[in-house]
Amino acid sequence: MSQARDPRMLAARNILIVAPHADDESLGCGGLAAILARDGRHFHTLFVTDGGASHRNSPTWPRPALAAKRLQEAEDALAILGLGVMPRSFLDLPDADLPEEGSSGWDAALGVIRAVAAGFGPDLVLLPWRRDPHSDHRAAWHLVTQALALEGLTPDRLEYAIWLDELGAADDHPRPGEMRRVSFDIAAAVETKRAAVAAHLSQTTALIDDDPDGFRLDETTIARLTGPIESYWQDGQAD
Repeated sequence: MSQARDPRMLAARNILIVAPHADDESLGCGGLAAILARDGRHFHTLFVTDGGASHRNSPTWPRPALAAKRLQEAEDALAILGLGVMPRSFLDLPDADLPEEGSSGWDAALGVIRAVAAGFGPDLVLLPWRRDPHSDHRAAWHLVTQALALEGLTPDRLEYAIWLDELGAADDHPRPGEMRRVSFDIAAAVETKRAAVAAHLSQTTALIDDDPDGFRLDETTIARLTGPIESYWQDGQAD
């Protein structure tokens, strides 16, 4: 692994965070975001799905209520990270059921992302790893990279992996020479990042306790993603 860098060495001023679900912004890049926000950088956070599929069978949390809860958790997490007054967009696409590429729903989402990107002008995009083993993460990567290309924008990109280490097949991992790993020292923001993750109560606690098949982040996953180093994949020859 490359030596961990000081996040403040990044030159980017306008940073677009792409979160397939509310909580990915904290788990994937919360440390980097917190440190750079303190350093005066500007952020726009794009939440792709409504998050309403994590507890499909809860009688007390029907999908609209759960989606509203997850939106509020996203707002709370951004405030903790220091992004509370910075812009954010919610596409509200159906969690675990994103529109197919080329469909009218896909094209409508592309249009929104293009407008966000054109208006914000990111020079860095933090987005999910292109082959992260979750369909929403892969679709979010494709949506955003298509939108950037259609707008003729070429910001730097750093891709964070949420599920690759736990669930990834061999073909999901970077291929030889495809990417290089870039790591950042986020020790100064570890507690902030952990607090932001914890703000997602529906995903980290027993808040919703009436769906035995409901999703919950386990302590091992949280610990793996909230250490003092954040690592990303970047296009280019591996170091």
